[in-house]
Amino acid sequence: MCSSDLGAATILHDLPNGKRVLLAAQKSGIVWAHDPDNQGTVLWKTDVTRKKPDAVGEIVWGGAADETQVYYGLTSGGVVALDVTTGEKKWLTSFNESGPHSGSSGAVTAIPGVVFSGGFDGTLRALAAEDGKLLWQYDTKGAIETVNGIRGTGGSLGAPGPVIANGMLYVESGYIGVVGGLPGNLLLAFSDSPNVN
Repeated sequence: MCSSDLGAATILHDLPNGKRVLLAAQKSGIVWAHDPDNQGTVLWKTDVTRKKPDAVGEIVWGGAADETQVYYGLTSGGVVALDVTTGEKKWLTSFNESGPHSGSSGAVTAIPGVVFSGGFDGTLRALAAEDGKLLWQYDTKGAIETVNGIRGTGGSLGAPGPVIANGMLYVESGYIGVVGGLPGNLLLAFSDSPNVN
């Protein structure tokens, strides 16, 4: 039996035409768009389910939106992009994952041109917002030398999405969750500047 509650935070978004839309994703894999200025009238709904529904659900944590699209990670593995105005599926990028630690259950993060998604397998991925093409990935699992000298080990990525601020990208690695993810204790920081240590 699939859960139909809303685990992901809703998104209040300004449409290109100046109106607003309230985007909500159910764990069952249905994404809803409501008009917050007209009694919550349903504008569209899109089913993005790719697997037989189960108790975990398809969309567990938060999505992200830019000017034209909204993005969600799927527990069946991958990220989907929908048009914020019509609900049309613009692209779906699947990842080559298998085993008990597969899927993209964590919240996604979007910046202009790029969508970041953390996988339950411990892989952080950057996708092109335009077409979902994989731009970059990093395996956060395994031991790593930390700045404070404490032994650090990465694991599954889930729940909160990557945080981006002042040219840095931060991600937690080691999410166990309710389905037995890979444990870990890392907070990783990435920068495109060679001068950041």
